[in-house]
Parts: sequence; structure tokens; C-alpha cells
Amino acid sequence: MLKCIALQHFIVTFALAGILILYLMFEPYSEVTGSYLDSTSRYREVHLPQYADSDALKKYAPEIFQRVPSTFHPDYRSPCWSEHASLSCLPYFYLIGSYKCGTSDLWDKLVQHPGILPVAKEPHWWAWRRFGYTGVPINGVIVRKMRNITKSKDDSSFDWYLNWFNYQTNASLARNKQLVFGDASITQLWGTADGRASYTDPEPRFVLADLIHSIQPGAKIFAILRNPVDRALSEFFYSHKQSKMSREDFHSFVEDSLGESQRCLDARKSARACAFSLEIGNWQKFVPIHGAYYLYLKEWVGAYGPDKIHVIRTEDWINSPEEVLPQLYRYLKLAPVSPRVLSKILARKVKNTRKNRKPQFTAMMNSTRQLLEDFYHPWNRKLADLLGDSSFLWGAT
Repeated sequence: MLKCIALQHFIVTFALAGILILYLMFEPYSEVTGSYLDSTSRYREVHLPQYADSDALKKYAPEIFQRVPSTFHPDYRSPCWSEHASLSCLPYFYLIGSYKCGTSDLWDKLVQHPGILPVAKEPHWWAWRRFGYTGVPINGVIVRKMRNITKSKDDSSFDWYLNWFNYQTNASLARNKQLVFGDASITQLWGTADGRASYTDPEPRFVLADLIHSIQPGAKIFAILRNPVDRALSEFFYSHKQSKMSREDFHSFVEDSLGESQRCLDARKSARACAFSLEIGNWQKFVPIHGAYYLYLKEWVGAYGPDKIHVIRTEDWINSPEEVLPQLYRYLKLAPVSPRVLSKILARKVKNTRKNRKPQFTAMMNSTRQLLEDFYHPWNRKLADLLGDSSFLWGAT
């Protein structure tokens, strides 16, 4: 009798455990919501399903989905295909950001690898030119060359983007099909699928991470991120490099911008909507939310998966480039270079540094730093949890 009761108890327990496992396996996607300024705020952070519906995405970029095949040419390492008797290729990897975090220097040294074609940095097509942006802050000669090729006054066509790379790479790829190239547009971190300028409710259904993943699920995605407090000061200098600004002016800008963030939330927008709204996240002016990296990077991690995104800290790049660059090579599945070649690459002059400029001040006021640290701390915590790396707390606990 006791053996029978024990057997029945075991069966019931095993069945309940099985039900629990099935529930956990098939429970609808959900995530604990967080706040914009702190973990107890009433403002919610809304999340979308981890993997986007490619059929729903097609309406945002129908030409791309019509022209890009589901499989690429097996002889090329880059994602290439034949189209009208000519070769078309998309980037093998994307450096998605972030702004004022050392992307120019990282890119300059990365493309010295013998397996990488050194294409011009920042075409800004996916997030900007696709929707009508025609500015030429850099690479003006190539931009105008692409317009001549496409016979268009703007840069929105898919042909413009393909020609950007074809013009710079096709001759080399014809000689060596194993070479790869990338797109280092920092605007990709925060780009949306539809290019809208602002969001209230609903939020953007799809962002650029969803769109690129649906077209290139095997693309290599990496980013370099800097302590957001230090990045904020660097962005301020860059945005006001022609002005004479004081530490007090910077403090006022920080206060005003944090107030703008709060007003966005008071209008019942979620943190995600505020982050992707150009009303508050205008990347052509100084806005502290740019350093809330978690709000943007979680979209890329959600699209590609946490093990498919490579993230570098600017501080590690500055202090230990001899470790960071080989790690990036491995992530990109590139052959290692000899110690001599690596030393030669790392000896190149640092790009886009502020050392040669003459700013009005070199350090912010303690009160300003405290404001920014308080603002960024909850987002740094979320970022560290997302990446499973406490170094992205930048010394905080």
C-alpha cells in the first residue's frame, strides 16, 4: 500500500512538473517593464515580440524585399548576388554606434585588416537617406558620384545604397571573393523601419534592427559604447564647437534636456517611444537620452539574439586596443594578424579626437555630473543586465 501511494505521489508530482515546463516553454512573450528615470517610476517601457514578422515589414521596404534573395552567392563571403548580369552586395557587418564613442578611430583601424575592404564610413542610408536626407557632412564626393550613377537628386533609392559599395568594392571582389566590407553608420543604432519623426501611441512597431535582421539574419552587428556621462560632454562640445560655452551653459543644457525628457513622459509616451522620437531624440542636437544605450541596443539584441551582438567599451578600446581589436577579428571570423601587423595598425594616428581642439573647459561641474549619473544609472544597470557584463555600469554599483 505504501509503495502504491508513493508511486501515485511520484506520478502526480512528475505530471505537475511537466505542466509547469510546458507553460514556461510556451508562455506568451512578456518582459518586466521598467522606467525612464528610475525603477519605480510610473512610466512604462513597452516591448515588442523578440522576432519581427517579415511579411509585415515588407510594406516599409518593398523594393529591398523584392530584390534581395533569401540566399546569397556561395562563392562570396560577403552577401552578394547576381542582378541583371552584375554583382550586388550588402555589408558583411554593421558598426551601429554610438555617437561620440570612438567609432571613427575603431573603424580606421579595423579596415586595415587585410581581409576587409576599406569603404568610406557613414553612408547613413538605412536611417536617413532612405527617407530623403541629402546632407553631405562627410564623403561629399562619393555621395554626389552615387547621384550621378542613379541619375537622382536624392539618395533614397536602394540602387544608391548598393552602388555606394559596388563603386568601392567590385573591382577588389572580382580579384578576391573572400574579402568583406561593412557599413559604419552610427544612425543605425536608433533608426526605425518607417522613418517617422515622432511617436505617441502606438510606438514604432518595427525599428531598423528588425528590418535589417529580416533581410540579413546572418549579418555581424557590433557597437562601441562610452561612459554616457563623458559622452554627453563630448557631444555637447561637438554640437557647439563654433560657440563659446561655459560649464554653466552645459549645466543649463543638461537641465533643460532632462526636463524635455520628463515632458515627453508626462505626455504618456513610453520610454521606448521617447527614445525613438526625433522630437526628443534629434541626433543633430545635444540630447542626453542618446546615452541611454539600453533603449536602442535591446532592439538589436531582441532581433539578432544576445550571443550575436558584439559590444565594446570605449574605455577598453583606449586602454587595451591590443586585446580589443583581435577580439573583434574573432567575432567577425577574420584571420588573426601577426603581432607586427597589429602593432603597425594600432600605431596609426587616433581619429576624430578632441585633443587638438581648444574647448572652454575640460571638466563639467560636480553638480552636472551628478545629474547625469542619476539619469543614466538605471539605464546602465539595464544595459549591464542585457549584456551580462557589469563593466557597463562604468564603476557604479
